[in-house]
Amino acid sequence: MLPYILVALVILTAIGATLAVGFSRENRQANPDYDRQHGGRWARLSLLYILTAVVSLVALILVIID
Repeated sequence: MLPYILVALVILTAIGATLAVGFSRENRQANPDYDRQHGGRWARLSLLYILTAVVSLVALILVIID
């Protein structure tokens, strides 16, 4: 069970770090048009993270049940 908890922790840490870098004050001050130019990329990246999290949770549940 511990390996699954560690994998989930790594995933959550990666999501948090990605969001922290993307929304940091330094990032916005360096290029104020960043959000306007790359909004679609952020949406796709967020969708990818959500999809990965859902698939990972389903796989985890299936392994635990089996």
